[in-house]
Amino acid sequence: MKSERRKSSIITQAAAMLVLASMFIGNAMAVTTFRTDTIRVNTVSPITAKFTTDLTQLGREGRLVEDLSYESEMIRLMSVLAEGGVRQPVIVDEAKQTQNNIVEQLALRIANGSAPRALLGRTVLKLDADAVFSNAATAEELDSMLAAIIKDAASSKGGVILFIDDLPSVVLRGEPTGLTAALAEGKIAVIGGSSAGEYADRIEADAEIAGYFSGILVADRARSSASATAAAAKSDEGYRGDNVSPDLRDMMQKDPSGKTRIDVILQAKNADNPALRALFASGQARIKDRIGTSNTIVVNLPLSLLGSLSTSGLINYVSPDRQTNTTGHVEDTTGTTAMRSQAALNGRAAYTLDGTGIGIAVVDSGIAASHNGFKNSGNNSRVVANVNFTNSNISDNADVYGHGTHVAGLAAGNSSQGSGAYRGVATNANIISVKVLNNDGVGNTSWLLNGLQWILDNRTTYNIRVVNLSLGTTAVDTYTNDPICLKVKQLAEAGVVVIAASGNLGKNSAGLKMYGQIHSPGSSPYAITVGASNSMGTASRLDDSMATYSSRGPTRSFYRTSNGTAVYDNLIKPDIVAPGNRLVSYKAPNNKMSIANASLNLDSTNTSDSMMYMSGSSMSAPLVAGAAALLLQVNPNLTPNMVRMLLQYTAQPLIGANTFEQGAGQLNVEGAVRLARSLRTDVDFNTLTKGTTMVPALWVMPSTVSTFTDNLAVNWSQMVIGKYTTISGSNLVSQFQTVYKRNELIGNGVNFSNGNFSLNTANHFSTGLSVNRNINTSSGLPLGAGTPYLSYGVLVGDGVLVGDGVLVGDGVLVGDGVLVGDGVLVGDGVLVGDGVLVGDGVLVGDSVIYGDNTACMQ
Repeated sequence: MKSERRKSSIITQAAAMLVLASMFIGNAMAVTTFRTDTIRVNTVSPITAKFTTDLTQLGREGRLVEDLSYESEMIRLMSVLAEGGVRQPVIVDEAKQTQNNIVEQLALRIANGSAPRALLGRTVLKLDADAVFSNAATAEELDSMLAAIIKDAASSKGGVILFIDDLPSVVLRGEPTGLTAALAEGKIAVIGGSSAGEYADRIEADAEIAGYFSGILVADRARSSASATAAAAKSDEGYRGDNVSPDLRDMMQKDPSGKTRIDVILQAKNADNPALRALFASGQARIKDRIGTSNTIVVNLPLSLLGSLSTSGLINYVSPDRQTNTTGHVEDTTGTTAMRSQAALNGRAAYTLDGTGIGIAVVDSGIAASHNGFKNSGNNSRVVANVNFTNSNISDNADVYGHGTHVAGLAAGNSSQGSGAYRGVATNANIISVKVLNNDGVGNTSWLLNGLQWILDNRTTYNIRVVNLSLGTTAVDTYTNDPICLKVKQLAEAGVVVIAASGNLGKNSAGLKMYGQIHSPGSSPYAITVGASNSMGTASRLDDSMATYSSRGPTRSFYRTSNGTAVYDNLIKPDIVAPGNRLVSYKAPNNKMSIANASLNLDSTNTSDSMMYMSGSSMSAPLVAGAAALLLQVNPNLTPNMVRMLLQYTAQPLIGANTFEQGAGQLNVEGAVRLARSLRTDVDFNTLTKGTTMVPALWVMPSTVSTFTDNLAVNWSQMVIGKYTTISGSNLVSQFQTVYKRNELIGNGVNFSNGNFSLNTANHFSTGLSVNRNINTSSGLPLGAGTPYLSYGVLVGDGVLVGDGVLVGDGVLVGDGVLVGDGVLVGDGVLVGDGVLVGDGVLVGDSVIYGDNTACMQ
């Protein structure tokens, strides 16, 4: 029978991810609830006894040894099995030994009682498919043998979990084995093993079969281990203040008994430390997930255990597994149209500027990959990978909610609809869909962390140079402790440009301005945070202004000192703004947003060409992501901080908006591309030293004025933002600054002493640059009448800087987290406007804005 068996093809992991189903798909299709009490498998056929091994019994006998090498995949395996239902997990890896290792660790946990309750008492039987195929004399005998084994497993009513180490070959046998019938009726629990290529060819290619399985891709250990080792080498670096997040401390105070259980993100010094594992066991904690091979784990525990963890010396930081939420003539108004055709330069032939070769990861609610706007000139989809880290049991390329498809279209759409009026920015870039928001547009921090880790591990496979995050969660933890911000930092240090939406909390229900509502990960200085401007539905920039809903800075994430004092980050954010009001982009067919809000539909169709409106900073961010892809196509050697510099230096300051509203100003693709083209292309910028020339000989600074389609000339900002201030000077462009390196922040070289800012020219900046002492308000006057803006100040109104507890204006006491006057900020646990609690771990989602009482795009 060996001749009947199709041989496994060796396909790279890259090819697998084109079609790999959800890594974390739920099983909502369940029709049978499996037993969870102790189950004994008393009677099996001789065939089952001969060709299966009871792995759980081996665990009881001490013949399996704990191995945490693939803990992340094993936890996902347990999660899918524990949920029950029709969809069964399949471990996708080229090495059978790896598949066996993961299943053996599951069996060991069941044997020692540390598995989820729904799995305790079950028996894991491993089917030796090779032996069955080798011993069958005929096709009929082969099918009969497989049918007997499958019947035994099904008759246990879920007591047996059957591990089929070569699932594709068994599936290929079809109906005679009874496998698909047992799956359809919910009578059998299965773990499959498969190579990437065979999973794609034999399971994913068949829609009916694919509906029964959920792929779990084994991470590339060489890449994951390298990043984990680098992170572990500096595991204590940067963490500040209390190692328990402020919102967890509040929960502990409100529940003195400590009995309340909660899911937390625990950043351990060594997640494999036996002492830490023993502490978990003594405190009845359960590990729910692990972020790749890193030391970040998701743990369900009682609040009573947090005190012991805090003082154990085993952790860096612990915070809740917070919820995450979501936060269209685009080419003309951003200046992209003018730069599409690039002339030959420095030996490079003329080319079209469209993001070719650059991968943009859209971390969102999924993408409708079949939309015609995502196809290339060969009519093939440019959505080259789909991965899913949510609990949604819908196929990878589905976008049931509708947000991710719209976002991806703005970044890289290329539709011919409307005579091409609704194209995105990087029209030929490759798109990588990383689903971390479920079918209701909601996610968890742990899902987002898994998605970002996957990007980190697979960035070279897909040349992922840009990540778009049109989502967010309340920014509670200082960026040095926040697990999402730390993952953003790792991506930036790896050379990936991370774009994040600022949020849509710029005003309260009364229409009054609010400050300090930047969400995480937009609160990270390693992310390019994007606010929303309003183009008024026209290509002209003459009428552009800030969208009133766009979240304003400064960042209000914080840490507490040992005496309980809150120290706020207060970073200047956003970094830049881009059009975000009533933008037209692609519509995922029959998505929930368009069904619930008919006014969002550009038309009533649900085809592969359909369009819809959306508004919000979620729509602004992908325009900047597309622009970043264009800059990297112009010069692949740019570092993330150089991309930031080019975008900010050429941005157009909007009249009537202050720095905390617009950052450096509005996106100007024309200027940024023109400036990028003037830089050298023969060097790896990350290796340069301070002061090295970044421009060719006889270089002349390009004109700092951009002219758009209506002949409107706009001035560049000619500055970059560095944490609490701005820096200007042409040497930002002509000479390499140490702060452009991947592991640096532009603000690292800014010093503050005796009431003044200065630049560190010894290590970080070249000479010839200016640091601005003040932040400009919307009136053009300096904020706080010359008082530097630092971490202990509170911004009140539009231009008054005060300290905690200072009496201001009409006698309102401005303290730590108190809302004052019209429009302002504020810190932790304060009721703002329409009754939304801001801070202390309470989610304020980046809801999609349905309009701003302004002209819309047609």
